[in-house]
Amino acid sequence: MKKAIMIALAFVGAVVGAGFASGQEILQYYVSHGTLGLVAVGISAIALVLVGYTTFQLGSYELATEHSVVFDKIASPWLSRAMDFFIVFSLFCVGFVMIAGAGSNLNQQFGLPVWVGSLAMALLVAAVGLLDVSKVTAVIGGITPFIIVTIIAAAIYSVMNPVAPMPELLASAATVDPAIGNWLLSAVNYVALVFAMGSSIMIVMGGDVIDPKSAGRGGVLGGIAFGVLMMIAAAALLFQLTLVKDAPMPMLALVESINPVFGTVMAIIIFGMIFNTAIGMYYAIAKRASVHHPKRFKPVLFGTVALGFALSFVGFEPLVNKLYPILGYVGIVMIVLVWRGWLKQRKTIVEEAERRHRIRALFKRRWTKGKRYTKAQHEELVAAVEESNLDNKELLSTMREETVDAIVADPDAELEPALVKKYGWSEESGFDREPPEDVQALAHPAQYDATSHPDDSGAGASPSSSKGTKTS
Repeated sequence: MKKAIMIALAFVGAVVGAGFASGQEILQYYVSHGTLGLVAVGISAIALVLVGYTTFQLGSYELATEHSVVFDKIASPWLSRAMDFFIVFSLFCVGFVMIAGAGSNLNQQFGLPVWVGSLAMALLVAAVGLLDVSKVTAVIGGITPFIIVTIIAAAIYSVMNPVAPMPELLASAATVDPAIGNWLLSAVNYVALVFAMGSSIMIVMGGDVIDPKSAGRGGVLGGIAFGVLMMIAAAALLFQLTLVKDAPMPMLALVESINPVFGTVMAIIIFGMIFNTAIGMYYAIAKRASVHHPKRFKPVLFGTVALGFALSFVGFEPLVNKLYPILGYVGIVMIVLVWRGWLKQRKTIVEEAERRHRIRALFKRRWTKGKRYTKAQHEELVAAVEESNLDNKELLSTMREETVDAIVADPDAELEPALVKKYGWSEESGFDREPPEDVQALAHPAQYDATSHPDDSGAGASPSSSKGTKTS
């Protein structure tokens, strides 16, 4: 469950972007539909749970390091390439929407011309794109919990201090230009939009988890958590709607109405989140375009940012209103393909999850000093790895690292010395030697040291009570 919770937190952190934090997405997709908009939030939450569960499981099943690994398995070659192109296109679109949002943010809070804020963001993205982006985004990504706490606090204040009677608020909601005219389609489209913008990172996050069951549970918890946040944000805006509906950044306007100082802090936080989203989009595009030609990185980065700045003059609100629904419609097609692929492989995924669970248990026996690990169990391990959908070496390496980390973290367990010596492991530098390419070449630890692990007859056992300082 701990692993699932960590996945859920990562999921929420990935999808709670600047567009959500600004309140403009929630305003146009949900609040504009009044009470039916709140029903739409509930439907979206259910759909997000299903999307999170299936996407994370597929990523885990393939141990995907990029989205194309999954797309190649669930779609034809040309459709997989089309999905890959669309994801890159979505990254670019979100990038210039963020540049537009930066201008609206600073204009609303500090009165600066919109182009000034947009230009500042474009220059910042271009400059930081040449640095160690991972460190910068990690720091700024740390503000996500603060934006969540701020939205929850604003919602509590908003519900307790409605700006007008509910009939008046609902009448005001009817005057908001919705992104999608039908409330039900709006619910589906927003989930698809989130998927279109976040499917790549969702697949990779799932691929970082060896257990498809844990990955799926994490997707479920993440979907529930994001759905609850959507409901809280929608309620916050609805109860203050006449005050915030005309603002480019409705959530910022709400916080500003509570306290001007809070509003300034909120504006800075949103600007940071906009930057975090924008740099992630443009950096990913430049990296993808220059993967085989590194010298193209700078021209692609500067060129796409410049084009994004030019397109940002369309305006933040119109872009959210017109562009996001288009991305959402294509996202619906992607979700259908992912669900179809998951349904086709559901039985296989369940079987593989059970297989990996057994492999993990056998690996723990193999690597724990004093644990009974017989030749029969070793043969079972070899057979299970052979049956897995994953490459032998990839699975052995992943299981080895996860198992050793777990044993090192357990004060009552000690690593098997024969394997530590065989693979040259130390806490400081990890492993010096790779596992074999073919699992058939994986030997029982007793072949490296006759005193290692009891075999079927109990011979060659190391003392089961042996404890002490971990081997390093």
